[in-house]
Amino acid sequence: MDDPQLVGIDLGTAGARTTAYTASGEVVLSGRSEIDHHTIEEWERALRSAALYLPSKRTICSVDSTSGTVVAVDATGDPVFEPCMYYESAPDQAERLRSLGAAQELAARGLSLSATSPLSKILQLRERHPDRFESVEWLLSPTTWLLNRLKHEAGERWTDVRTDWTNALKFGADITRDPPTWFEPLFDRVDLPTHLLPEIEPPGTYIGVAASEFAEDIGLGGAELYQGMTDGNASALAAGGLEPGDYNITCGSTSVVKYVSESIKPHDALYYHRHPIEGYFAGAAAQTGTVLRWFCRTVFDVSETRGLELAQRVAPGDEYEMILQADRSPFFDPTMGNSFFGIWPDGDLSTETVRGRFLRGIATGVALAEYTYLPLLESQFDTDIDRVHLVSGGRAGGDDPVSWWNELRASVWNRETVQMEPRTTVGSLIPATLAAGLFDDVNEASDALLRSHGVLDSDPSLRERYADDRESFAERWRAVNDYYESWY
Repeated sequence: MDDPQLVGIDLGTAGARTTAYTASGEVVLSGRSEIDHHTIEEWERALRSAALYLPSKRTICSVDSTSGTVVAVDATGDPVFEPCMYYESAPDQAERLRSLGAAQELAARGLSLSATSPLSKILQLRERHPDRFESVEWLLSPTTWLLNRLKHEAGERWTDVRTDWTNALKFGADITRDPPTWFEPLFDRVDLPTHLLPEIEPPGTYIGVAASEFAEDIGLGGAELYQGMTDGNASALAAGGLEPGDYNITCGSTSVVKYVSESIKPHDALYYHRHPIEGYFAGAAAQTGTVLRWFCRTVFDVSETRGLELAQRVAPGDEYEMILQADRSPFFDPTMGNSFFGIWPDGDLSTETVRGRFLRGIATGVALAEYTYLPLLESQFDTDIDRVHLVSGGRAGGDDPVSWWNELRASVWNRETVQMEPRTTVGSLIPATLAAGLFDDVNEASDALLRSHGVLDSDPSLRERYADDRESFAERWRAVNDYYESWY
């Protein structure tokens, strides 16, 4: 039999993307459609628009989607409520949940409930619409909804619905158990029956054949369906986070750190996912690129590209010193915001030079903020992290401003830094291809399916220039944090 075609679907916030790969990882076709608003009808429209019409042959398909979004459907998969997105909140319900001993016990096992947690929003739906809630048969993630939408014909009762453990986490799964299970004490305490939630199983588990008319509509009739995962986990796998010790960071509006660990070791600055293949993902996130973009556009009235060009012209060490917290790290203290030091008026400098010093200071501050997770994780897990897999714009060896920023990162981090090709849709396919027997092990799968742009240049003079900053950055932030705690 010919090698199968691999189809990954990313159902995201801004759009739906479908990509078909060969078994050797080459892209065959790719489609994308923007999502204007979040309804089931809009999702289905976007998926039809992003459909790929491929040759009739064996097809392996998996899905990733936003985590923390709730899709409440009836017995035949029709929506009882419109999707409750991950960014929507239910603060009153979250406050009541956090007061429960069962919620505190679950937090000790790796999941702290918040206003945007699915369980908070589910309780809000039940309280606001008790009669409609009676029609809910399944509470699902978008990943699980889509896989079952492909599997079941319209009007057919959805049975044997299962979900993957990465999407189950935020709904209230205990990922410390093997295999993970729903944390019954909490669901009992809020009187929410767990039969509304699918059985939990590993990402990559085979779940059936795409047999619906909708599957035919988007070119996937007869495809083999495998459990998927959250978009964050898919991105981390696609970036090379496959085995214990692997470390990657995805840098865009947010810097998302993922380290593959063998166990959970709680820390205030880390959160955990059960790894889709083995172990756990210790993670963190901070809105870093958003800070640079805001200063470029709002304060200096330049594009982000132009801002980085101005920053690139500034000599190392001439930038204004920016001690950046970026709203969620390294202290997770919302009162702190962003702080800036070492700014001195100088009438002899041009406006562009001042802008460049500001913006290089922010670019360097972001790199230093990202660096803090390297010694933190090394200490937490008694290990050495020698290599970083980076997903960002630009290319290794490129001469554009984003590539310059990535090379600055590599120098500040003082680690070999591999620029990975962004291909989120391949992330959910890695466990699927292993389950389907296409590859003998994860190394063979990664060799076939992942791509890198090469190792980023790291400037020895920059490594030396910022060595003291690497050591002092976290200490100075702790002093700022202590001040804020005493003030507030």
